[in-house]
Amino acid sequence: MLTWMIDRYDVLRVAISRRAAIVLSADAILVTATIFLFGQYHSSYLDGSHIMVNSEKNISVAFIAFSVATIACLCLSILSATSSIVNVWAKSSDMPGGATPQIYFFHARDTYEDFKNFESFQKTIQQSSDKDFLNHAEAELWRVIVATYVRHNELKRAIVYLYWAIFPFLASLVIFSIMLMFPLIS
Repeated sequence: MLTWMIDRYDVLRVAISRRAAIVLSADAILVTATIFLFGQYHSSYLDGSHIMVNSEKNISVAFIAFSVATIACLCLSILSATSSIVNVWAKSSDMPGGATPQIYFFHARDTYEDFKNFESFQKTIQQSSDKDFLNHAEAELWRVIVATYVRHNELKRAIVYLYWAIFPFLASLVIFSIMLMFPLIS
């Protein structure tokens, strides 16, 4: 039963990683679109050949502010999505969720850090009882439950930041469109 539960959480980890990859792809598209839009703004308004009137200056400040807000939200989304893919703790004892025991044989980092050579590893595994293996499996199940919980929360945070980035992006797009119409109105 423990093995099945551990395998189930591995499947959930993969599902979270796939979703995080989709969020990262959406982040990349929005970053590219924002940079492209800002490049167009730069070539149209900041090349020195165009003298802006006060209304254009005000709307230009709004455009820059919304562009910066978009990039800031996207940076937070990228950081959170990346955190949902990778573990942020060095050993299982450093992870959140209380006192997590060392997880020998199931967790490579814990096992390697404490043994460092084959002879001590072999001696320990040969002296381990079924109860010891059961304890390690229970500790591994706890580790994957906590890791899945943390990763899921990071993914949710990444999605929220991505949503927040869409609104200032759309605002900057609308503002830039208005700025393009200024020469037609004048």
